[in-house]
Amino acid sequence: MDIWGPCSIISIHGFKYFLTIVDDFSRYTWVILMHTKSEVRTHVTSFISYVENHFQTTVKIIRSDNGAEFAMTNFFSSKGIIHQKTCIETPEQNGIVERKHQHILNVTRALLVQAILPPIFWHFVVLHVVLLINCIPTPLLKNMTPYERLYGTLYDISLLRIFGCLCYSNTIKSNRKKLDDRSVSGIFLGFQPHTKGNILLNLRNHRIEISRHTVFYENLFPYKMKDDNNKSPNNLSLPIP
Repeated sequence: MDIWGPCSIISIHGFKYFLTIVDDFSRYTWVILMHTKSEVRTHVTSFISYVENHFQTTVKIIRSDNGAEFAMTNFFSSKGIIHQKTCIETPEQNGIVERKHQHILNVTRALLVQAILPPIFWHFVVLHVVLLINCIPTPLLKNMTPYERLYGTLYDISLLRIFGCLCYSNTIKSNRKKLDDRSVSGIFLGFQPHTKGNILLNLRNHRIEISRHTVFYENLFPYKMKDDNNKSPNNLSLPIP
Protein backbone atom coordinates (compact mmCIF):
# COMPACT_ATOMS: atom_id res chain seq x y z
CA MET A 1 0.00 0.00 0.00
CA ASP A 2 1.07 3.57 -0.60
CA ILE A 3 -0.39 7.06 -0.85
CA TRP A 4 0.10 9.33 -3.84
CA GLY A 5 -0.26 13.07 -3.42
CA PRO A 6 -1.03 15.75 -2.68
CA CYS A 7 -1.68 16.69 -6.26
CA SER A 8 -0.92 20.33 -7.06
CA ILE A 9 -4.20 20.47 -9.00
CA ILE A 10 -7.34 19.57 -7.05
CA SER A 11 -9.67 17.42 -9.13
CA ILE A 12 -13.11 18.56 -10.19
CA HIS A 13 -14.56 16.64 -7.21
CA GLY A 14 -12.00 17.93 -4.73
CA PHE A 15 -9.67 14.91 -4.58
CA LYS A 16 -5.99 15.49 -3.80
CA TYR A 17 -4.72 11.99 -2.96
CA PHE A 18 -5.28 8.37 -3.83
CA LEU A 19 -4.45 5.19 -1.95
CA THR A 20 -2.93 2.46 -4.12
CA ILE A 21 -3.25 -1.19 -3.10
CA VAL A 22 -1.51 -3.96 -5.07
CA ASP A 23 -2.15 -7.66 -4.44
CA ASP A 24 1.28 -9.33 -4.45
CA PHE A 25 -0.13 -12.62 -5.79
CA SER A 26 -2.20 -11.40 -8.75
CA ARG A 27 -0.72 -7.89 -9.14
CA TYR A 28 -4.30 -6.63 -9.28
CA THR A 29 -4.47 -2.95 -8.38
CA TRP A 30 -7.08 -0.96 -6.48
CA VAL A 31 -7.08 2.82 -6.28
CA ILE A 32 -9.13 4.69 -3.67
CA LEU A 33 -9.55 8.44 -4.13
CA MET A 34 -9.20 10.65 -1.06
CA HIS A 35 -9.64 14.29 -0.08
CA THR A 36 -7.25 14.04 2.89
CA LYS A 37 -4.75 11.54 4.28
CA SER A 38 -6.88 11.14 7.38
CA GLU A 39 -9.22 8.90 5.35
CA VAL A 40 -6.59 6.16 4.99
CA ARG A 41 -7.45 4.19 8.13
CA THR A 42 -11.12 4.00 7.23
CA HIS A 43 -10.33 2.81 3.71
CA VAL A 44 -7.80 0.20 4.87
CA THR A 45 -10.31 -1.22 7.35
CA SER A 46 -13.04 -1.34 4.72
CA PHE A 47 -10.73 -2.93 2.14
CA ILE A 48 -9.73 -5.75 4.48
CA SER A 49 -13.41 -6.46 5.14
CA TYR A 50 -14.03 -6.42 1.37
CA VAL A 51 -11.29 -9.00 0.79
CA GLU A 52 -12.59 -11.30 3.51
CA ASN A 53 -16.16 -11.10 2.20
CA HIS A 54 -15.58 -11.42 -1.55
CA PHE A 55 -12.54 -13.67 -1.82
CA GLN A 56 -13.08 -15.94 1.20
CA THR A 57 -9.53 -15.33 2.38
CA THR A 58 -7.69 -13.14 4.85
CA VAL A 59 -4.94 -10.58 4.50
CA LYS A 60 -1.69 -11.99 5.89
CA ILE A 61 0.83 -9.16 5.39
CA ILE A 62 0.57 -5.45 4.61
CA ARG A 63 3.62 -3.56 3.42
CA SER A 64 3.76 0.24 3.56
CA ASP A 65 6.09 3.09 4.38
CA ASN A 66 6.44 4.64 7.83
CA GLY A 67 3.59 7.10 7.34
CA ALA A 68 1.54 7.79 10.43
CA GLU A 69 -1.60 7.05 8.40
CA PHE A 70 -0.71 3.34 8.42
CA ALA A 71 -0.07 3.19 12.17
CA MET A 72 -2.96 0.82 12.96
CA THR A 73 -1.17 -1.53 15.34
CA ASN A 74 -4.21 -2.53 17.40
CA PHE A 75 -6.34 -3.25 14.33
CA PHE A 76 -3.64 -5.25 12.57
CA SER A 77 -2.99 -7.26 15.75
CA SER A 78 -6.68 -8.07 16.12
CA LYS A 79 -6.68 -9.45 12.57
CA GLY A 80 -3.37 -11.29 12.92
CA ILE A 81 -1.86 -9.18 10.14
CA ILE A 82 1.89 -8.57 9.93
CA HIS A 83 2.64 -4.94 9.11
CA GLN A 84 5.94 -4.63 7.24
CA LYS A 85 7.33 -1.08 7.15
CA THR A 86 10.11 0.27 4.97
CA CYS A 87 13.20 1.93 6.35
CA ILE A 88 13.37 5.72 6.25
CA GLU A 89 14.09 7.10 2.75
CA THR A 90 14.12 3.59 1.29
CA PRO A 91 11.13 3.49 -1.10
CA GLU A 92 12.66 0.57 -3.03
CA GLN A 93 11.66 -1.70 -0.15
CA ASN A 94 8.06 -1.10 -1.25
CA GLY A 95 9.02 -1.14 -4.91
CA ILE A 96 5.98 -2.95 -6.30
CA VAL A 97 3.53 -0.20 -5.42
CA GLU A 98 6.07 2.57 -6.11
CA ARG A 99 6.54 1.31 -9.67
CA LYS A 100 2.79 0.94 -9.99
CA HIS A 101 2.44 4.66 -9.23
CA GLN A 102 4.87 5.45 -12.03
CA HIS A 103 2.94 3.22 -14.43
CA ILE A 104 -0.41 4.78 -13.50
CA LEU A 105 0.85 8.35 -13.86
CA ASN A 106 2.58 7.70 -17.20
CA VAL A 107 -0.61 6.35 -18.75
CA THR A 108 -2.69 9.08 -17.09
CA ARG A 109 -0.60 11.78 -18.74
CA ALA A 110 -0.91 10.03 -22.11
CA LEU A 111 -4.71 9.87 -21.93
CA LEU A 112 -4.99 13.50 -20.83
CA VAL A 113 -2.88 14.62 -23.80
CA GLN A 114 -4.77 12.44 -26.28
CA ALA A 115 -8.19 13.65 -25.13
CA ILE A 116 -7.02 17.28 -24.78
CA LEU A 117 -8.53 17.33 -21.29
CA PRO A 118 -7.42 19.78 -18.58
CA PRO A 119 -5.83 18.22 -15.48
CA ILE A 120 -8.84 18.85 -13.21
CA PHE A 121 -10.23 15.58 -14.63
CA TRP A 122 -7.20 13.59 -13.45
CA HIS A 123 -9.14 11.42 -10.97
CA PHE A 124 -11.43 10.08 -13.72
CA VAL A 125 -8.36 9.26 -15.80
CA VAL A 126 -6.60 7.48 -12.92
CA LEU A 127 -9.58 5.20 -12.30
CA HIS A 128 -9.84 4.37 -16.01
CA VAL A 129 -6.09 3.74 -16.26
CA VAL A 130 -6.18 1.26 -13.36
CA LEU A 131 -8.99 -0.62 -15.12
CA LEU A 132 -6.85 -0.84 -18.26
CA ILE A 133 -3.75 -1.95 -16.36
CA ASN A 134 -5.70 -4.75 -14.67
CA CYS A 135 -6.82 -6.00 -18.10
CA ILE A 136 -3.38 -5.97 -19.76
CA PRO A 137 -1.29 -9.19 -19.84
CA THR A 138 1.96 -9.00 -17.90
CA PRO A 139 5.09 -11.18 -18.18
CA LEU A 140 5.16 -11.30 -14.36
CA LEU A 141 2.10 -13.59 -14.57
CA LYS A 142 3.27 -15.50 -17.69
CA ASN A 143 1.19 -13.21 -19.91
CA MET A 144 -1.95 -13.54 -17.83
CA THR A 145 -3.87 -10.43 -16.86
CA PRO A 146 -4.16 -9.43 -13.19
CA TYR A 147 -7.95 -9.56 -13.64
CA GLU A 148 -7.83 -13.17 -14.84
CA ARG A 149 -5.42 -14.18 -12.08
CA LEU A 150 -7.70 -12.74 -9.40
CA TYR A 151 -11.15 -13.62 -10.74
CA GLY A 152 -10.38 -16.69 -12.86
CA THR A 153 -11.96 -15.23 -15.99
CA LEU A 154 -11.04 -12.71 -18.66
CA TYR A 155 -12.40 -9.18 -18.62
CA ASP A 156 -14.78 -8.45 -21.50
CA ILE A 157 -12.65 -5.91 -23.39
CA SER A 158 -15.47 -5.31 -25.90
CA LEU A 159 -16.92 -2.99 -23.23
CA LEU A 160 -13.91 -0.67 -23.33
CA ARG A 161 -14.08 2.71 -25.05
CA ILE A 162 -11.47 5.38 -25.78
CA PHE A 163 -11.26 7.78 -22.87
CA GLY A 164 -12.29 11.37 -23.59
CA CYS A 165 -14.06 10.63 -26.87
CA LEU A 166 -17.28 12.21 -28.07
CA CYS A 167 -20.49 10.38 -27.14
CA TYR A 168 -24.23 10.90 -27.20
CA SER A 169 -26.59 9.68 -24.50
CA ASN A 170 -30.36 9.52 -24.30
CA THR A 171 -32.10 12.31 -22.45
CA ILE A 172 -34.43 11.45 -19.58
CA LYS A 173 -38.04 11.15 -20.71
CA SER A 174 -39.49 12.90 -17.68
CA ASN A 175 -37.39 16.01 -18.38
CA ARG A 176 -38.15 16.49 -22.07
CA LYS A 177 -41.03 17.74 -24.17
CA LYS A 178 -42.19 16.41 -27.50
CA LEU A 179 -39.92 18.65 -29.57
CA ASP A 180 -36.86 18.50 -27.30
CA ASP A 181 -33.70 16.69 -28.30
CA ARG A 182 -33.68 12.96 -27.68
CA SER A 183 -29.95 12.88 -27.00
CA VAL A 184 -27.22 15.13 -25.63
CA SER A 185 -23.52 15.29 -26.51
CA GLY A 186 -20.91 14.49 -23.90
CA ILE A 187 -17.38 13.37 -23.18
CA PHE A 188 -16.70 9.81 -22.04
CA LEU A 189 -14.99 9.78 -18.62
CA GLY A 190 -15.02 6.08 -17.78
CA PHE A 191 -17.34 3.57 -16.14
CA GLN A 192 -19.34 3.95 -12.95
CA PRO A 193 -18.24 1.26 -10.44
CA HIS A 194 -20.91 -1.30 -9.52
CA THR A 195 -23.27 0.25 -12.08
CA LYS A 196 -23.85 -0.71 -15.70
CA GLY A 197 -23.42 2.85 -16.85
CA ASN A 198 -20.93 5.24 -18.42
CA ILE A 199 -19.67 8.43 -16.80
CA LEU A 200 -20.21 11.40 -19.11
CA LEU A 201 -19.48 15.10 -18.98
CA ASN A 202 -22.62 16.73 -20.38
CA LEU A 203 -21.49 19.35 -22.89
CA ARG A 204 -24.69 21.32 -22.48
CA ASN A 205 -24.87 21.88 -18.74
CA HIS A 206 -21.29 20.87 -17.76
CA ARG A 207 -22.56 18.27 -15.27
CA ILE A 208 -21.23 14.78 -14.62
CA GLU A 209 -23.91 12.22 -15.53
CA ILE A 210 -24.34 8.45 -15.66
CA SER A 211 -25.90 6.91 -18.75
CA ARG A 212 -26.43 3.37 -19.96
CA HIS A 213 -27.67 4.11 -23.49
CA THR A 214 -24.69 5.74 -25.16
CA VAL A 215 -23.34 5.99 -28.71
CA PHE A 216 -19.59 6.57 -29.02
CA TYR A 217 -17.52 8.36 -31.68
CA GLU A 218 -14.08 7.17 -30.64
CA ASN A 219 -12.13 9.12 -33.25
CA LEU A 220 -13.46 12.50 -32.09
CA PHE A 221 -12.27 14.45 -29.04
CA PRO A 222 -14.50 17.53 -28.65
CA TYR A 223 -12.84 19.14 -25.66
CA LYS A 224 -10.98 22.31 -26.58
CA MET A 225 -9.39 24.95 -24.40
CA LYS A 226 -10.90 28.39 -24.88
CA ASP A 227 -7.50 30.01 -25.24
CA ASP A 228 -4.32 28.07 -25.97
CA ASN A 229 -2.34 30.71 -24.08
CA ASN A 230 -4.48 30.25 -20.98
CA LYS A 231 -3.37 27.07 -19.26
CA SER A 232 -5.61 27.46 -16.22
CA PRO A 233 -6.88 24.00 -15.20
CA ASN A 234 -10.30 25.48 -14.42
CA ASN A 235 -10.75 27.00 -17.86
CA LEU A 236 -13.65 25.01 -19.36
CA SER A 237 -14.72 25.50 -22.93
CA LEU A 238 -17.25 22.90 -23.94
CA PRO A 239 -18.60 23.44 -27.44
CA ILE A 240 -21.43 21.25 -28.67
CA PRO A 241 -20.14 19.37 -31.75
